[in-house]
Amino acid sequence: MKRFIVLTMLVAAFGVFCHVQAQFKSSEFAWGLSLGGAQGNNDGGDRWVMQYRGFLQHDLIPSLLIGQVGVGYTDLYAPGRYSAATGMADVRLLFTPFSLPNLNPYLYAGFGLSKNLDKSGTDYLAMVPFGVGIQTSISRGVILSINGGYNLSLSDEMDGRVRSSTDLNSITNGKQDGFYGFSAGLAFTIGSGHDAAEETKNKEIADAEARRVKELADAEAQRVKQQADAEAQRVKQQADAEARRVKELADAEARRLAEEKGRDTVFVFVKGTTVVLKGVNFEFNKATLTKDSEKILWRAYNAMVANGNVEVVITGHTDDVGTQQYNQVLSLERAQTVRNWLVEKGIASNRMRTVGRGLNEPVASNATDEGRAANRRIEFFVEK
Repeated sequence: MKRFIVLTMLVAAFGVFCHVQAQFKSSEFAWGLSLGGAQGNNDGGDRWVMQYRGFLQHDLIPSLLIGQVGVGYTDLYAPGRYSAATGMADVRLLFTPFSLPNLNPYLYAGFGLSKNLDKSGTDYLAMVPFGVGIQTSISRGVILSINGGYNLSLSDEMDGRVRSSTDLNSITNGKQDGFYGFSAGLAFTIGSGHDAAEETKNKEIADAEARRVKELADAEAQRVKQQADAEAQRVKQQADAEARRVKELADAEARRLAEEKGRDTVFVFVKGTTVVLKGVNFEFNKATLTKDSEKILWRAYNAMVANGNVEVVITGHTDDVGTQQYNQVLSLERAQTVRNWLVEKGIASNRMRTVGRGLNEPVASNATDEGRAANRRIEFFVEK
């Protein structure tokens, strides 16, 4: 039966959503009346009965949270077992997870008090109502509300009987009473509200205006960007020209200094010959030039400047200390260090390529310090 009630509520909600097209008017205040069915959760023989409720609601957070105060009545009973004419007053919070122009689904929970009106002197019992529902407008200022849920008593005194340990509440699995319920009712707005359809129309107008403003802003931003790009290009061209001028001056000065440093001796480059750069040395197990190596490298630089069309292969060699793979990598790195030094001084990089021979081409015995020193060398092979 309870499943049937829930299904009925869902069908009703769907029908309302699909067919009711009245403008949904939300108001700060509304009052309403509802009626529906209830069934106790206190005895296996509980019957469905009518329930009635009146309420006053107020928007606490528009389109998100509604506060509701209500009073209700239902006459719970199970034939031959108990009867409890129950009055109830409660405060509920209705939380709307999302809202549509003509439909507000919500979850509710709250706290209240109930009393058995059949008997005098009975205590007020704490109650916790919770459930789900929907609200939708059926005309201007009139809201249809449908909900279903559970009212949990925090005691075992609602029906005047004591539960046994084998007869526990199906929701809490404890000794509490309660009842299921569903209801439908009408709420009437009080005071000013807002017209959702008008609000939607205004939002569409605002969105269109925002799009127009954005298009104008985008066009202006594009124009400014184009001007900025053109100015940046002009500045870059000037900077490039100035950089070339400064580099030419620096290159000329470098060549002059190089000529002064090494005008007394210059390598002779002949195609097909190899020149050993004796005196070009590196730190132990590194590709870092020693300080006194630059004197020899300036001689190589002067030779490259004096022979502007020469292209060379810079080859690195090592002794046999370490593995073959390690020495292969180290010899190449040392050749690249020499090439990088010459490029920094202004020699075109496309005039030089590097090779690492490792320990494969010794020119002396690796059995002595002198022999190993001779094998650790840089060679220039004149390729062109």
